[in-house]
Amino acid sequence: MDVTEHTYADGYRTQLLHVKARQPIGNCFIFHGMLEHHQRYVEFADFLSEIGFNVFLCDLRGAGSLARTQSTYAHLSPHEGFDQMVDDAISLLDHYQDELPTVVLGHSFGSLLARRLGQQLGHRLAGVIAVSPPPHSGLIGRAGLYAIDLAIRFKGSTHESRLFERLLFGRYNLKFLPATTESDWISSVPEEVTAYMNDPDCGGIPTLGYLHEVAKASLDVTSAARIQEHPKTLPILFVVGADDPVVHDGEGLSGIVRKHQAADIELTVLSYDQARHEVLRERQRQDIWTDIGDWMHQTIRIAKRTSIS
Repeated sequence: MDVTEHTYADGYRTQLLHVKARQPIGNCFIFHGMLEHHQRYVEFADFLSEIGFNVFLCDLRGAGSLARTQSTYAHLSPHEGFDQMVDDAISLLDHYQDELPTVVLGHSFGSLLARRLGQQLGHRLAGVIAVSPPPHSGLIGRAGLYAIDLAIRFKGSTHESRLFERLLFGRYNLKFLPATTESDWISSVPEEVTAYMNDPDCGGIPTLGYLHEVAKASLDVTSAARIQEHPKTLPILFVVGADDPVVHDGEGLSGIVRKHQAADIELTVLSYDQARHEVLRERQRQDIWTDIGDWMHQTIRIAKRTSIS
C-alpha cells in the first residue's frame, strides 16, 4: 500500500492511496462521497486488491485533511468546482492508468463523478459503478439551485450555510424518526453512524459554493441528454440500499433505470434490503462486496474478449 501526495495542474494537493494486487487483472479508481475521505474505503480497497484489482483512492477536492491545510474544506468554486473534480480525475487516469482494463467506482456525490467520467471517457473504461447514486432531483433540485445562486450573490460562495444544508439534506432523516442522531439515514449500523460523526474529516457545514456544485451536478449528470453520452457498450452497475433516502429522492431509482434503458445502456442494479446510504458499510457488506467483485470480474472478462476481437 503506497500513500503519496498528488498535485494537480492548478497546484491543488491531495492524498493518493495505491493498493496493489499481487497478480492484477484490472484497475479500479474509487471516488468517495460528499464531505468524507478516502481512508474510509481502505478496507474495501484491500478486498478488491485481493481479488485482482489495483486500487487508486484519493481525497476529492474540498475533502480530507489536506483540504483543511489549504483552507478549502467543504468548499468548491461555484460554476466550476465539479468540472475541476472531473479534470482532477482525468489527470489521475492519465497518470496512473495502464494497459489493464479500468473500472471507476463512486459513492453518492462521487458516483456523479464516476458517471460523468463514463460519459466523457467511456472509450477508456471497462465499466462504471455508481454506489448510492443520486437521481435527477427534478423541480425541487432546480428550485434549490436557483435559491443557492441567489444566496451566493448576497452572501458569497464561501459562506457556510446550515440553513441550505438542512433544506437540501435534512429531510433524509425523516424516514427514520424517532432518530437517535441527525445522521441515522447513512447507515443501519449505529457504530458506523457514530464513527462518521466522530471523524474530524467527515461532515461539517458546506459552503454555498459546495452546495451549488452538488445541486448542479445532480441535475446535469443525471439528465437524459448526459446519459445519452454514455457509450452503449460501457456497462454500468448501480449498487443501492433499499432504505436509502438519497437513491429514492427526486425521480428515484425507477427514473434512473428508465433513462438508461431508453438510452439502450447495459445496466445492472443490485439492491439490498434494510441497507441505507452507506451501503458499502452495512451489516451485509461482505455479500455486497462479493457481488460487486463478481460483476467486476465479469466486466473485465468481457472487456478483454472485446479488445482481442
